[in-house]
Amino acid sequence: MPAVLRRIPAGMLSAVVALIVWQIIGSVGPLAGDSFATATEAISALWVLVREATFWLAFWETVQMAAIGFAISMVIAIPLGMLIGLSRFSYRSSKFTFDFLKVIPPIVLIPIAILVIGPTLAMGVALVVFANVFSMAIQTAYGVRDADPVLLETMRCFRMGLAKQIRYARLPSAAVQIGIGMRLALAASLVVAVVAGLVGGAGGLGTFLALTQSAGNADDTYAVILFLGAIGVALSRLLVRGHRRLVFWVGR
Repeated sequence: MPAVLRRIPAGMLSAVVALIVWQIIGSVGPLAGDSFATATEAISALWVLVREATFWLAFWETVQMAAIGFAISMVIAIPLGMLIGLSRFSYRSSKFTFDFLKVIPPIVLIPIAILVIGPTLAMGVALVVFANVFSMAIQTAYGVRDADPVLLETMRCFRMGLAKQIRYARLPSAAVQIGIGMRLALAASLVVAVVAGLVGGAGGLGTFLALTQSAGNADDTYAVILFLGAIGVALSRLLVRGHRRLVFWVGR
C-alpha cells in the first residue's frame, strides 16, 4: 500500500465510501426522490443550518438534557454499583431486578413522563437517568466483583481494611467496566435526549427534527441526523481518550 494511503485513517476511508454509496442510492437508486436526500444535499443543508441561531439553541437544549441526565445517573449508579458489588448477597439479589429494568426502553415511559412531569427539559433528563442508571449500576457492580481474588486475600492477610481494599483492588478493577459503561451511557444519553424531543415534545434537536419532518423538508431532516451522528462519534472518541489516560494500567 502506498505511504500516502497508509497515513489516511481507516475510519475516514470508510466514511467517504459510505457517503459515496449514500449519494448513489439517493441519486439513481430505488430510494431516489424528494423524500430521500442525497449526501450532498444533506451536507449542503447542514452547512446552512449551522449558521442559524435556532439550530444551535435546539442543540444546546439537547446537550443540556443529555449532560444533566448523564451526570445524575453517574452520581447515582457508580456509588450504588460499588455498594452492591461489595456484597455477594446484594449482587445476586439485585442483579435480576436491575437486568429487568435496564432493558425497558425509555421511549415506552414517555406517556407516563408527560403526565407526571410534562413535556419539559426535566422530562428528558428523567428519561436519560432511567436509561442509564440501572445498566451503569450493574456494570459497576460487576467490575467490583471481578477484582483479583488473590490480591484481595493477600490484602486481608496483611490486615488491610475495607477502605484500602476498595481503593487499591476493587476500584481499579471496576474502573475498566465503569469506562465501558460510561461510553455506552453517553451514546444512550444523546439518543434518549433526541427521542424525548422527537416524541415527547421536550424541545431540542428532537423537536427540531420533528418539525422538519412534518414540513416535508428531507434535506434538513437528513442534515440533523448527519450532525447527530458526527457529534456522537466525537463525544465517544473524547471519552475513550480520557478513559485511556485515567485507566492507563489496562493498556490499549
